[in-house]
Amino acid sequence: MTDYLMRDGAPFGAEMWDKIDKEVVEVIKHTLVGRRFISLVGPLGWGVDLAPKFGPVGKEPFALQDKPEYLPLVELSQSFLLRARHLAMAEQTPFGLDLGSIAQASIALAKAEDQLLLGGLLKAAKQTAPLGDWTALGGPFQAVSAAIGKLRASGFEAPYVLVMSPAQYAALAGIMSMGRRELDMVEKLAGGGIFQWADMADGQVLIVAAAPWNVDMVVGQDVATGHTGNVGLDHEFKVFETLALRLKRPGALLLLK
Repeated sequence: MTDYLMRDGAPFGAEMWDKIDKEVVEVIKHTLVGRRFISLVGPLGWGVDLAPKFGPVGKEPFALQDKPEYLPLVELSQSFLLRARHLAMAEQTPFGLDLGSIAQASIALAKAEDQLLLGGLLKAAKQTAPLGDWTALGGPFQAVSAAIGKLRASGFEAPYVLVMSPAQYAALAGIMSMGRRELDMVEKLAGGGIFQWADMADGQVLIVAAAPWNVDMVVGQDVATGHTGNVGLDHEFKVFETLALRLKRPGALLLLK
């Protein structure tokens, strides 16, 4: 198999690569938000650079477009450096290799993916509804209930996913009456989960009818790490992926604000 990732050029073997791969996967899984509810197609391979998207056409009889729109898969990447001295220390002492630079690159890549996916959904959300008062008992439930009713009336069924900032989530979690949390009531109403996204502005909540026929993501090359060469005696690596967001029915999005 061709070594596209140039791993043979790294100054270590399979055991260290295994540690790097595990660190990347663990950090990525912990950080990502969009992949937790957006259906995934793939991975299809690094060589795939276009994804077809078939939008719906009219009403009954229901059909999709005959010819697709082709979306380019975007490459996202972050670089990190492993210093030769640190590699020598890991080999010659019991301290092991500090994987901090790998973790930082993985976090940055995960944030870039969420910006592409969640930022893309947020930008595409043309339907809006009032956020209401999220400090008052019943305020969030009423706002979300009305928004879901609007989506359902337009033909977008459950499950519904809510995306909000950590501060907005904290406001929701802080409302309680007679031992019942507003958070639990809203989460049960939505059915698809409530997700916190650090890049979401306070005072906004994105509601997504997240069925795969409404929206999904196509992955060509899933997250992988390659060796890109030397920087002096040190070694540079790249963690990267290729993907595209396919929003097939924009009406599946509604923004509370």
